[in-house]
Amino acid sequence: MTQQLAVNDLDIIRARDSALAVFGSLDTKRPTAWNQYGYRTTLSFDDFKQAYDRGGAAHGAVHRLLDGCWQMLPRIKQPKADKETAWETAVAQVLRSIRGWQKLRDLDRRNLVGRYAALIYRMADSQPLSAPLVSAQKLVDLIPVFEDQIKVTKWDEDKNSVRYGLPETFQYRARATGRLDTQGRPDTWEDVHHTRVQILAEGSVGDMFDGIPLLRAGFNNLIDIEKLSGGGAESALKNSARTIVFKYDPNASVAAISTTNPDGSISTKSVREVHEEQTRSLNRNQDASIVLQGGDATTLQTTAADLSPQFGIAANLFAASVRIPFTILFGQQTGRLASDEDKADFGARCASRQANDLTPMLEEFVRRMQACDVIAAGDFEIEWPPVNAPSDRDKLENLGKATAAMQQAFQAGLTEPLFDANELRAMVGFEPRADDGMPEEGDPEPEDPAADPDADPKGTGQAAS
Repeated sequence: MTQQLAVNDLDIIRARDSALAVFGSLDTKRPTAWNQYGYRTTLSFDDFKQAYDRGGAAHGAVHRLLDGCWQMLPRIKQPKADKETAWETAVAQVLRSIRGWQKLRDLDRRNLVGRYAALIYRMADSQPLSAPLVSAQKLVDLIPVFEDQIKVTKWDEDKNSVRYGLPETFQYRARATGRLDTQGRPDTWEDVHHTRVQILAEGSVGDMFDGIPLLRAGFNNLIDIEKLSGGGAESALKNSARTIVFKYDPNASVAAISTTNPDGSISTKSVREVHEEQTRSLNRNQDASIVLQGGDATTLQTTAADLSPQFGIAANLFAASVRIPFTILFGQQTGRLASDEDKADFGARCASRQANDLTPMLEEFVRRMQACDVIAAGDFEIEWPPVNAPSDRDKLENLGKATAAMQQAFQAGLTEPLFDANELRAMVGFEPRADDGMPEEGDPEPEDPAADPDADPKGTGQAAS
């Protein structure tokens, strides 16, 4: 009997431990730590969307990365083509006619908020969205939608199909959720065939549900930032608001107070009612005053703690989670700009994302437009402008360093210059000249002015007499 009780007690302990574990924590000694800290154990798209809509740090992180990657539009070009070809012009016209670049950029914005986002093709092919996309006269529109605006309604269950286990049919919601003022806009779910839907799920290598939201890793730190900023603002408000403390002499009779009404009648109010009226009037009006008999009134003040260290920890952890340097994401209150190392690090982050996430997305879009005859077939490539392209000031500094290096090399005995004129012009973005100013084989040797007694040694324009 005792052994049976011991087994039952052990089962109860395990059940309690498993029940506590659902609250979440990285510290096994404190399995309910996240619950005590106010962190959510499971996160949904609504949580990420709310943080993006109402949180300055989350909103800033999404748009810092978005603006860094899309600060200049890429070029969809034919391989090894230096100048714009007719094919490239036609592709640009397809995108320009429907503001395609802005909508592709907005697809990326929505992808950063949730696990994935979708792009719906509206084509001029006389077919409903639920029909397969085969061929079309032109691309009519691109519709970027959030994660909660699209869902899978049918999967490919044919084990012999190359698309086995992939979505067959989607439904998308025309109106985004969370909008209060819709002005009567219809809210319907519409069936869409998978050939008319493009999914962008950053961090996933196939399954759209494996996408990694940008804000997920640092979501706990966003909660800390909200607590610190909100709690600090609340404490400052309570200190600035005049919370009155009334003190009365022990012998004072303050059970009730008689007041005269505007019509001359006498009314009796409790001390609490009178003091609440006086306090409300004092806080609403600058010229208000109070009258006491046998008592004293003071304001309640508390010492507000300096929350800068705690905020700095939370902000740095969040910046690390989104892989954006702190000085780039939050700036500096002291006026110090982001260092060159921070700029280079963030530039490398954006360039890597362009190559590994955005380029495949654009390649898929072009290939699918080629498949339905909207864009002519042919090889192509995506070329992004340099993220950390030097400014005009940087170019001039580089030119100065190059010419200084040329002078030092000449003084050291190097007979040939390090750079020709066109290479120097290229450093500042100037077009090359046909004559780069460099001597070529067969050119006559320059005459030595010292060998001609009639030469003008000082360059005055007059020959020596």
